[in-house]
Amino acid sequence: MTIVSAIFSALGNNSSITQIAVKDGIETVGRTAMAYKEGSKTSKKFGALEARERLIEANATSLVWLGGIPTLKILFDKFYTNKKYNFTQLKEYGKNALARTDIRLLDKSSPQALKLENITDKALIPQVKKILDNPKAFKNTFIKRAAITTLIPIALVGYVLPKTVYAYTHRRIAKQKRQELKNAFQNQEANKENIINSTPAFATFMGKAKRANLSFNGTIEKISKYFTQPNTNMVMVDGGILAGRVGSSRNFLEGCERTINELGYIFFLYCGGKYVAKGLEALTKKFGGIPTSLDAKLLQNNDFTASLIAASKDKTRKALEFAENNEKSIINFIDKNLTSNGGKFSNLTLQAAEKTGLVNVVKGVRNPLKYIETKEITNLNSQIKEFVETLAKSNNPEALVKKAKLLKRCSIIANIAICSAVLAYVLPKLQYIFRSKVSPNTVAPGLAQYYNEENHVQKIKA
Repeated sequence: MTIVSAIFSALGNNSSITQIAVKDGIETVGRTAMAYKEGSKTSKKFGALEARERLIEANATSLVWLGGIPTLKILFDKFYTNKKYNFTQLKEYGKNALARTDIRLLDKSSPQALKLENITDKALIPQVKKILDNPKAFKNTFIKRAAITTLIPIALVGYVLPKTVYAYTHRRIAKQKRQELKNAFQNQEANKENIINSTPAFATFMGKAKRANLSFNGTIEKISKYFTQPNTNMVMVDGGILAGRVGSSRNFLEGCERTINELGYIFFLYCGGKYVAKGLEALTKKFGGIPTSLDAKLLQNNDFTASLIAASKDKTRKALEFAENNEKSIINFIDKNLTSNGGKFSNLTLQAAEKTGLVNVVKGVRNPLKYIETKEITNLNSQIKEFVETLAKSNNPEALVKKAKLLKRCSIIANIAICSAVLAYVLPKLQYIFRSKVSPNTVAPGLAQYYNEENHVQKIKA
C-alpha cells in the first residue's frame, strides 16, 4: 500500500481517531481565530483574553481524549485488573486483551458467549476460567474502569480547568491598565437596554429558562460498547464536559453560548461526518455510476479490489454467499468458514470484516475475547454485493475500480472540509450572532462580568 493510500485509508473512516483529530485541529484554529476577531471589535485586549481561554480549553480537551483516556485505561488494567486476576499477557490477542474482555460475552444466552469448551487455545483456558468463575466481579471491574476513565476527564476538563482558566483571566483583568478597556466597554454598555428590548422573545425566554437534568436508562451491558470503542467513549466524555462547562459558566449568557457551540461541536465532530458521507456517496453513485460506501481501507487495498473484480466476473458469485441476517447464523458462518479453509476466510465479506477490524482471527480461529457486531457485518455484505454487481454490469471493471478509488478520495476530502468548515466557522459564527442579539457589545459574557466586578471593586477602593 502506498503512502497516499495509507493516508486515505486512515482518514476514510468517519469514526476513526485520525479523522476526528484532523477535524478537531482545524476547529481549534478556527474557533480561536474567530474569538480573537470578534472580541477585538471592542478591544484587542478583550479579543486576546477570549482567544486564550478558547485555545487552552480546546487543546486540553484534545489532550484528554487522545492521550488521557487511553492512559487511564492502561494504568487501570496494569495496576488493578491484571494484578487482581493475575492475567498472563498473550501477545497474539493484544496487550491487556483479557482485562478488556467485552462483558457482553458473559451473557450465556448469546451465540458469542464465552465458554471454556469453545476455546481451542490451551494458554487461554485457565485465564478465561478466572473470568467465568465470578462474572459478576469481572463486570464490576469493567464498571470501575468505565467510571474512572470517564469521570476523571470530565471532572478535570469540565469543571477544574474552566474554573482555573477563569481565575487566571480574572487576575489578569485586575492587574491590567484598564482605562482603554473601560472606555470601549462603557461606550457599548450604554446601549444594553435597547439591544435587549429589541429581542422580546429572548427576554421572555430568559425569564422562564430553567436548567434541566438529564437521565440515562439501560443496563451496563447495553451501553458497554460505548465505553470500549474509542470514538464513542470520547462522545460520552465530551457530553460530560459539556455539562461541566455549562454548569460552571460564569453567567447564564455564557452558558447559552457554550451550549450552542458545544452541542454543535459534539454532533459534527463525531456524527455529522457520517451524514455528510452518505450524501456524498449518493452523489458519487448518481453522477459517477459507482457506489463508494465501502470503507476506504478496502477500496485502497489493491489485493482486495482485485478480489472484487474477480467476483464480478464469476457468475456463481460464490465468494459473496453469506449467512442469514441473525447473530447466531453469522457467528456459525464465521466459524465454519475458518474451519473449512485452514484458519483463513474465503468469503469476501469476512475478508473485509477482518481487514476493517470487525472480526479478529487468532491462530486460525475467531478471537473469543472480541465481541462481534454482526449488524455491521451484514451491512458490509450489502455494500460489497452492490459494488460487485455494479462491476459485473461494466465492460471495464478495472477502470471502474480506479474511478471508485478516486471518487472515494475526493469524498473523504470533501467530508473533512465540510465538517471542518462547520466546526471552525459556522458554529462559532452562530455563537457570535447569538451574542450580538443579546449582549451590548462583543465582549464574552464571562469577561464582561469579571470586568464589571473589578470595576465595582475599584470604585469601592476609590
